[in-house]
Amino acid sequence: MVGRVLELKGSGKVFVDFGRFRAMADIGFPVRQGEVIHVKVMGKGAPLRLGLCAPEMKVPEKASKTNIMSEFPSRHLLKEFQSQTRHLLPDAGPDHRGKPGPLELASAVRNLVSHFEPMDMGKDVSQISGQLRKFIEDAGIFYEKKLEKMVEAFVQGKSELPARALSEISETRNIVHKDLKANLLVLKEFLDAKDPALKTLDMKDPEGLRKTVEKFLEEITARQNDSGTRSRSEPVQVYTYLLPMKELETDARVKVYYSKKKRSTSKEGFRISLLLDMEKIGQIRTDFMLNGRSLTVDFSVSEFPIKEYVDDHIDGLKSVLGDIFENVSVNVALSERKISEFEFEDLTPLSTGLIDLKV
Repeated sequence: MVGRVLELKGSGKVFVDFGRFRAMADIGFPVRQGEVIHVKVMGKGAPLRLGLCAPEMKVPEKASKTNIMSEFPSRHLLKEFQSQTRHLLPDAGPDHRGKPGPLELASAVRNLVSHFEPMDMGKDVSQISGQLRKFIEDAGIFYEKKLEKMVEAFVQGKSELPARALSEISETRNIVHKDLKANLLVLKEFLDAKDPALKTLDMKDPEGLRKTVEKFLEEITARQNDSGTRSRSEPVQVYTYLLPMKELETDARVKVYYSKKKRSTSKEGFRISLLLDMEKIGQIRTDFMLNGRSLTVDFSVSEFPIKEYVDDHIDGLKSVLGDIFENVSVNVALSERKISEFEFEDLTPLSTGLIDLKV
């Protein structure tokens, strides 16, 4: 990993910015504040235990960019894109019907703005879950995989023609219409060609938006080429999504665990971790584990009064979730360590070359 030393804490401890996260670390080598270091994870925990990579181990530029990025999209890129597209939405309406070019452009812009619409936690649970699911599934990372799955249905004869032809075509169009990458590609095509249709949306800085779109596509490609934060031998790979929030100044982070197997079973379950940073009560981590129709929710908070507050509302939460799931378990723990581990708990420690004889 590549990181920059932000603070020297003494006793071999430093605070390091890895781009995709920041963490306290234990090191056994001298560093200076502001120095860029190439390190490997020798042990997980709080703080991390890091080892210095050998001088001859140069980190390729492409690998460095991938390592520096964890949450998707990166925070600065999301803010930049929202600022550039927010004023376009009123003009991306039905006024341009009958003009194929502008209509396609307006549709892409509308879908992109909608994709990053801040989540309103005051909405109904079903609305929130639907928006969250769409945000993750249509994030562009699995765009080609979804299309490939549709094609395989025809090739393997699982889809009978013409009985299901129309429904399959409709589903394919739906994927192309909703997916983030597909809409970015449409917008990029108009921007690259400097299409006159751009004038219908009154874009203030088309070139700036074009560069932002390219950066977005680069991040998606990097994610698609990334094997995740777990090693290839592990059954899951982990992606962290930056989720815009309406009520919070700091956007939430959602960590999704994907099965690497071609066919995941219900016995494996589905896991999502959510980290919220609220102005008055600080950070709250929530881990969701769904196994069949059984849901387990584990809250981790940093202060006792917050724990008491959550405890007082557990029964009400169980009642709401009980209408959706057969079995619901809700727990709350006072654990700053669990919260701090959200950033790096899924990093795989590198081998030290030693053999554990006890094994």
